[in-house]
Amino acid sequence: MRADRYFEALRSCPVVTVDELVQGRPFVVLSPHPDDETLGAGGLIAESCAAGGEVDIIVVTDGSGSHPRSQQYPREKLVALRYAEVHAAGRALGLHEDRVTFLGLRDTMAPMSGPDFDEAVQTTLDVVRRSGAGALFVTWEGDPHCDHQASAALAKAVRRSSPGLKLWAYPVWGWHLVADTEMQQPPPTAVRIDISSHRDRKRAAIDAHASQMTGLIGDDPDGFRFNDTSLAPFLGQFEYFIEVPS
Repeated sequence: MRADRYFEALRSCPVVTVDELVQGRPFVVLSPHPDDETLGAGGLIAESCAAGGEVDIIVVTDGSGSHPRSQQYPREKLVALRYAEVHAAGRALGLHEDRVTFLGLRDTMAPMSGPDFDEAVQTTLDVVRRSGAGALFVTWEGDPHCDHQASAALAKAVRRSSPGLKLWAYPVWGWHLVADTEMQQPPPTAVRIDISSHRDRKRAAIDAHASQMTGLIGDDPDGFRFNDTSLAPFLGQFEYFIEVPS
């Protein structure tokens, strides 16, 4: 299926309420990097927190790959900054920082098998079980980024060990696939939620990730930074969640 047709179908999927999506139960958001949770599911998190729901965020990698040549922010300092940004974004969305778990895997090196993968599965599974989560949200496996794909594999492994856990995917970099990209994906079975009442809070949470949104780190010519085009899919009225089949 071509990418443009896939995302055209996604944009017209049914609208549901957050309560219908999560069935009134706690849920967990699995984020490959510090900021994906806000971009793909910030409105969902804000709505749930505002309604008194229980939400946990698990950040898979340490975010250290965004500015690899910075002298101002060497790796340990950059990781600390990006973790602090997750907490600041969470506060903007209404999430207490004790509901955030960091797996600490190396950015761009999230595994899809082996001991580190197994440990990440177990930690995620522990959070799911402790919270009583009925759903797990993770980046879409079609996102063209290795850490997003590894996180999708991690989520599937967690579900295999947690019968009844609903698995949903939220696209991040998939929104920017070239239109005629041929994907090995069936048409999406998906829903969208209206986040209009939380867009200001989501925008504040996005802005909290200043290392990725501004020129805060200015000494790395290869450093990553969002621009108006790359950020646009996350500023609209809706967030989109694709059902991941068992």
